[in-house]
Amino acid sequence: MTWNGNMTLRDTALLIERFLEDGPQYPQEWNDFIDTPQRDEKVEAYRRRCYELDPLISHPGEPNPEATAELRSIVEAIKPQ
Repeated sequence: MTWNGNMTLRDTALLIERFLEDGPQYPQEWNDFIDTPQRDEKVEAYRRRCYELDPLISHPGEPNPEATAELRSIVEAIKPQ
């Protein structure tokens, strides 16, 4: 994936789902996602929310269950689109 700010909602859902389930395609994929502003307003809103949740899910130890549940709800909200 090229981090040029042109992600689709589908790309976003798949990336979040991969982060939660399988792990990133490469070590910095999640950071590249949360650090790259997106042109699509909806994608950008989800990216910003993921950025805000990142400290709760990316720290050592067990991820925050509420933050994880919110990421799952984001995937469910946008995956069908």
